[in-house]
Amino acid sequence: MTVITREGPTVHGPLAELDGLTSDDFLGQLAALRKQRDEIDLRIRAYLAYGREFTSPRPYTLASLAEAAGLSISGVRTAYAHADCEAVTRALGREPRSRS
Repeated sequence: MTVITREGPTVHGPLAELDGLTSDDFLGQLAALRKQRDEIDLRIRAYLAYGREFTSPRPYTLASLAEAAGLSISGVRTAYAHADCEAVTRALGREPRSRS
């Protein structure tokens, strides 16, 4: 388990168990962690798209989203794409504010 603190990431748990893993098991666990990270990244992009494109009467500010997501303001602007907006559209069953 990884916990992020202001001092940086720390890993809790028996890292010594890594020494007992076969190469395939180790790589499998690493790939599973990457998959979890990719799924979280997808959700963050969807949240940012929602916060900027789907809330009314106005969007969340870039600054508030940047702080919450741990991004810069310019990072929020470029973090999500049209495909992320389309995913939110399908999930909500409605168009973004700009197309309503």
